[in-house]
Amino acid sequence: MNKWFLSAELFSLIIILILMLNFYERRWRGFPQRKTYQLCLLTSGGSILLNILCVYTIYYAWELPLWVNLLCNSLYFLLIVAVSTIVAYYLLRLLFHHIYQQRQQRIFTGILFVLYLFYFALILYNLHSGILFYFNEDRVYCRGPLINVGYGIMGIQLLMLVYVTLRYRKSVSLPMRRVMRILPPIILLLTVYQLLYPDVLFNGGIIVAANIILMVNFQSRRIEQDTLTSSGSRNSFHQELTLRLGGHQHFQVIIISIHKFGSINHRYGHEKGDHLLYEIALWLERLHRSGNSYRVGNVDFTLLVPYTGMVSSRKLLDTICQRFSQPWDVDGTSVILDTTFADLICTDQDWDATDIMEFLDFSLSLAKDRPDRTVRFDEAVYRRMEQRNQIIKRMQQAVRENLFQVWYQPIYHCATGKFAMAEALVRMMDSEGNLISPSIFIPLAEQHGLINEIGSITLLSAGRLLENTDPEQLKVVSVNLSMQQFMSADLVSDLQALTERFHFDPSRLKLELTERVLSEDIPRMKQMMTELQQMGFLFSLDDFGIGYSNLSTVLDYSFSSIKLDKSLIQGYSDNKQFAFIVNAMLDLFHHMGCQVVAEGVETEAQAQALISRGADWIQGFYYAKPMPEAEFLQFLQDQNAASPEN
Repeated sequence: MNKWFLSAELFSLIIILILMLNFYERRWRGFPQRKTYQLCLLTSGGSILLNILCVYTIYYAWELPLWVNLLCNSLYFLLIVAVSTIVAYYLLRLLFHHIYQQRQQRIFTGILFVLYLFYFALILYNLHSGILFYFNEDRVYCRGPLINVGYGIMGIQLLMLVYVTLRYRKSVSLPMRRVMRILPPIILLLTVYQLLYPDVLFNGGIIVAANIILMVNFQSRRIEQDTLTSSGSRNSFHQELTLRLGGHQHFQVIIISIHKFGSINHRYGHEKGDHLLYEIALWLERLHRSGNSYRVGNVDFTLLVPYTGMVSSRKLLDTICQRFSQPWDVDGTSVILDTTFADLICTDQDWDATDIMEFLDFSLSLAKDRPDRTVRFDEAVYRRMEQRNQIIKRMQQAVRENLFQVWYQPIYHCATGKFAMAEALVRMMDSEGNLISPSIFIPLAEQHGLINEIGSITLLSAGRLLENTDPEQLKVVSVNLSMQQFMSADLVSDLQALTERFHFDPSRLKLELTERVLSEDIPRMKQMMTELQQMGFLFSLDDFGIGYSNLSTVLDYSFSSIKLDKSLIQGYSDNKQFAFIVNAMLDLFHHMGCQVVAEGVETEAQAQALISRGADWIQGFYYAKPMPEAEFLQFLQDQNAASPEN
């Protein structure tokens, strides 16, 4: 009479049930191998249950037909090898998840299939030959000479997995390397134990060990997931790129950036906004069977796919652009998202993951200005990025070596006919002495944390100029303040120190702000303005009439002057609509007690029309361009000497 110890199998069954409950309760999503792992759990649980059932059918062999025992044990043998085959297939898919060698993957998958077919044939042959197991005349279960063939097949599967890991180690993820370091020796150790002690049923323990290791792998990968969308995180995207590059894979990356998403959260609530991001991530995940999707920013997503040719890559990008041109459902309402797109194709270039992420970010910054809102990273884009990087390096050098220059643009006072005010404008030269446009380097300075240093240089120059000029000759110098400068906790003390160092009245320094600066933290902005105005500093609202200019901004804050943007002035003298708008603004702001500065005046007709309509100050190339400080002082002396009052 056969006697086996079932305690290990019963314990293994409990562990499998716990793993299954944990898996289904969490409803993990985001991995293409999820269904395969689910099959691992189901077949593992089924094989342990069947093994326990076989023990009882063998024990009561005389009370059951022989075919019942043959069927149950044959099914168990088939199922236990099926478990090892499915686990091997699961690990093979994880290994080739980062390896674009589909032919190799098909070969190894075919080997798994052939091995299982061989074992299936062996089971069928066993029914007549008893080479695996049989029942003697006394209905006693007996082991055949080839009973351990199943362990041999499992050994071949493990060797195959080890070979793939070593062969493509540069493209194997760190969690998978850890699995392949731990799993084979543990399986080998438990198998040896089972062979040495066949009466202690321990196959379930081997199965449980494999499933626990796989579950740990799932957990480690889940750490790399974005918690909101279940897509990969920015960190996992970086790791994935590193693996692709390490294995010299060819791939395409598409990045999607959503703009003004805050308005969706504001209108529909954060819960609905979060659900929309989840739906976007889910759509991207399902878009390409070999693709991986990632949430790399708050509202930025990437899709990483194998590169199979220019036509297919363009088609994929067009598919994404077309989908985002269509509405998304938000709480029963159709919403068109404001999006920009960029893509990059890597075919053995000498890049690393950080390079690629920088390329994508830069391409997105260009896409905002394209009609189709799309940029493909290529040599031309790379050259533009290199130019930008050179400007950044030049700015850093200019800060270190004090290479920035502050130029001044005279501003004409309409009432007196004198140039009694000037705007301080920072200038930077390239290494060859050519001017770099502020519209290029100022945004870069803001992005790379250099704007405060540049702002300090401008304030110091303005303070020095005010100290060395007669207030009757130069009443006011205006200086632009960036968002970072105005948010600085040291601004008040810095400005106070500036007036004390250069001995000028604070009312001679006008601080220019844009609406973008004021919209960040309204209570704090008001507090800062009030404190500085009490010290005597003046404030001007810059660029009024551009973008989202709002009259409520003028009402909410106390400005001494409003500067009308040049976009309004350009058509003032020959466009009735522009003239009507500008005239209305002049009347409105004068009634509010604000002076008006007209910026961007380039013709005599514009200047005369504005003077006749009551503009207080005129700034523009018609009168004077920005100039170095020495030229400005000479200009000031010459022009004011020739003014009517003199």
